[in-house]
Amino acid sequence: MTKTASLVFFYFGEESYVNRLAQETVPLKLALDGYDRSVLLHHDTYAGPFKVSDEDAKHATAVDIPTKENLVKQLKDLQAGGYTTDLYVFSHGSTKNFRVSKGTYGENATITAAYIESKITKPIDLRMVWQCNCYGSTMNPTWEKLGAKATAGSRYVNFYPTRFSAFAERWAAGKPFATCLKEADTAVVRTPVQAYMLVDAAARLGEWDGNLIDAARVLGNNGASLRYFQKCWLGDDAKVGVAGKDRMNQSSFMVVGGDGTLTR
Repeated sequence: MTKTASLVFFYFGEESYVNRLAQETVPLKLALDGYDRSVLLHHDTYAGPFKVSDEDAKHATAVDIPTKENLVKQLKDLQAGGYTTDLYVFSHGSTKNFRVSKGTYGENATITAAYIESKITKPIDLRMVWQCNCYGSTMNPTWEKLGAKATAGSRYVNFYPTRFSAFAERWAAGKPFATCLKEADTAVVRTPVQAYMLVDAAARLGEWDGNLIDAARVLGNNGASLRYFQKCWLGDDAKVGVAGKDRMNQSSFMVVGGDGTLTR
């Protein structure tokens, strides 16, 4: 029988308690349960006097700090233990890297594709890699080089990280990898984020030379929308000639590497 393992890397390094609490609502147990071994790389999280990360740790076999060294170590250890591993990445990212901790929450660093490839030089038994970090697709070739059978990451900025729950439920139910991704990408996930962009645009008028009338139009197909997404989010990656909400969808599209028909 194949032994399976889950490795969950969770680190955003946010200063705001409000943001941290929002991130802690992610049901990580969906990525930890149902495996022979589950490893959680995650800082203890406090909001005032309240510790809010205990529940996640209860679902993990082992817990450690989300540093780049620990990520590499756990991948190697799981390989040495004979496990087939699913890797879940929750972090901020940019092209060919994502955020990690230096060891203390808020002391941020990055792990790069080049670093990972320099530390893991032989293919390992990675079954799949799911990433919510922005520009996660640029990490797909690295995970495939390491041996991943299937990987997925957003094309550019990931506006919909909340697709995780629906993906994880379908993956656990035995649906094909690409099907899990497609069925997780729904209007239920998209609509609240798109509505938030109207608020964000109004709050950041000075950053994109906008006004309140422009801010109310950023989900449409117009110059104000393009200017907002170029200045505040996507730069040259902002698609031209489409509505703002379609621009978000195109940016967040989960690019699949490897075998999309793979099942758990």
